[in-house]
Amino acid sequence: MSHYQGSTPETRRAPDWRDNAACLEEKPELFFPKGYEGPWQSVIEDAKAVCRRCPSKDACLEFALGEDIGDGIFGGLTDKERAGLRRQAARRNLTAEDVAEKAAKTLQPRTLQSIYDAHTRRLYGGHVAWSGPRKVSFQGKTLTPKQLCYIVGRGHRPDGPVRSDCGIDACVLPQHLADTAERAYCGTRPGYQRHRRNGEDACPPCRQANTDADNRLRRTGSTKAAA
Repeated sequence: MSHYQGSTPETRRAPDWRDNAACLEEKPELFFPKGYEGPWQSVIEDAKAVCRRCPSKDACLEFALGEDIGDGIFGGLTDKERAGLRRQAARRNLTAEDVAEKAAKTLQPRTLQSIYDAHTRRLYGGHVAWSGPRKVSFQGKTLTPKQLCYIVGRGHRPDGPVRSDCGIDACVLPQHLADTAERAYCGTRPGYQRHRRNGEDACPPCRQANTDADNRLRRTGSTKAAA
């Protein structure tokens, strides 16, 4: 981002990377969002999209890091991301090549999978917890963490509210989530079979229902419960 507002000498500067910056064709406000969450996430992603196609993004980022610029999006990174990069560089004694590699990874297009990867952490027993914002804006839509994680796992939007069915309400592992349509099957042998067809871990009620059906089959020759 080349719209730097710092003090400049009166004399005209020599041509440099700023003359070819893609952001010269954009409004400066795009690169100075007033927040990081909610609708500002979309603004940030739009600004980063400009940076991705910019031939000067590496020089722009180097400039922002070298001048310790605190505000705005430069070289495809927000001020928070640049601050994190500086801390990592200082703590781990990173080389310039290491910094460039980490910056390139940060600049990758934002996807639901990348949001999931950035804001989840493993818990005991294979469960997963959400550590990000309470709401996520993506492509003009606002999602709850469980809705986002459900879509990551299923590839489609949920039907109705999404809830954990593993006994840990905070868990957002896609295989442990169910929407209204899926919950209608849960606690039944068909529900267990549906989990298996989808390549998912069956929820506890479905596992129990399948076990009960197997026991009935051994005792009575039928999986159906007595009326």
